[in-house]
Amino acid sequence: MMLTSRLALAAILAAVAVTAPAVAAKKAEPAAAAATGGVDAKNISKPVRPLLQAAQKLEAAGDAAGALAQLRTAEAAGNLNSTDVFFISQMKLGLANKLKDNKVLEEAIKASANSEFLPATEKPKYIKNLAALALQRDDYNGATQYYEQLAVMTPNDADIFTNLAVLYSRQKQNPQAIASLQKAINASKAAGKKPEEALYRTELKIAVDSKMAAQIQTASTDLVTAYPNPVNWRDALLVYRDSIKSDDQTNLDIFRLMDSAAALNGERDYAEYVETAIGKGLPGEAKTVLAEGVQKGALSSSKPYIAEYNRSIATRIVADKAGLAGVDREARAAATGKVALGQGDAYFGYADYAKAADMYRLALTKGGVDAATANLRLGASLAKAGDKAGATTALQLVKGSPREMLATYWLIWVGQKA
Repeated sequence: MMLTSRLALAAILAAVAVTAPAVAAKKAEPAAAAATGGVDAKNISKPVRPLLQAAQKLEAAGDAAGALAQLRTAEAAGNLNSTDVFFISQMKLGLANKLKDNKVLEEAIKASANSEFLPATEKPKYIKNLAALALQRDDYNGATQYYEQLAVMTPNDADIFTNLAVLYSRQKQNPQAIASLQKAINASKAAGKKPEEALYRTELKIAVDSKMAAQIQTASTDLVTAYPNPVNWRDALLVYRDSIKSDDQTNLDIFRLMDSAAALNGERDYAEYVETAIGKGLPGEAKTVLAEGVQKGALSSSKPYIAEYNRSIATRIVADKAGLAGVDREARAAATGKVALGQGDAYFGYADYAKAADMYRLALTKGGVDAATANLRLGASLAKAGDKAGATTALQLVKGSPREMLATYWLIWVGQKA
């Protein structure tokens, strides 16, 4: 099964573009930084004031390194108040960008983010840049911690949870990754947006890779509910089949839904379905599937095994059709529903869904058959016949592994029909 994702760590590496507000000197007085939360330049301490003014002049003259040296001297003076720290950190931002010095930049962003003067609305931008800087040095743990902070600050931001999920996944913290993807999906829905398909597919891939059974079930059903395209249906149903101990009877049920969802793809799918149908004594179904596979180019009629399938079907189908009426009578006269169940399968294979449903109901009435199998196939027949209400009722009666989960998939497919 190929499951891909458009999510990538590159998407997290936002440009480090936090800009420092100007700290302009007016009559030898540093001015308050624009767009800051109540900081007043008058509160800059006396030892620091001339050093900031000197740094400002050097930066204006193009000497970023000299300006930074003045700020370092100010820091070394000690006893800095919160206003000193804020102005120094804000000036460092601009200097670090000019010097292309990420170490200084990170230092400045951290100090600014921790300042009481930075408006709350600005803080997420600073934390995002700290996460990006951590990623640039492959510090996934550090980046994760920053994104965890962002998740608390902006709980309705789907992108934050998406990026956090990528980080968790990179560190093999798969339960946390799945939980974050689910939060991203819910955040998108809450914002009135349809979550991206990649979120669902990535959730399923992580769950499968981690062998997390409950999460696989949730992720796969969510995927085909949100994006019911043939590729997703095929992936979901193959994941389901791989998670159970399937036999020919279960495979038959799975193939019937795959076919209904247009999810059969390639030679292997069609050949296995044809072989399963032949093995279960359903030449009508085998013939239909084989013809579909050839028509779609998945099967080549020139291959010897396809010719053998055709011969096998041809030798059986005439007698099978001719015997339908007699088996129908036998099913109604039988003491148990075993013959009726098989007759229902035969009618289903010939696309006579009304008669198939009648036989499956008869099988349930007479008993002696697996109720989950009979109800599943009754629901499938009614679904194919266009009886959504009847199909839903029958499918909801399917209980127990392995068919209860398959009934859930059928219910999703039924719900998507007009």
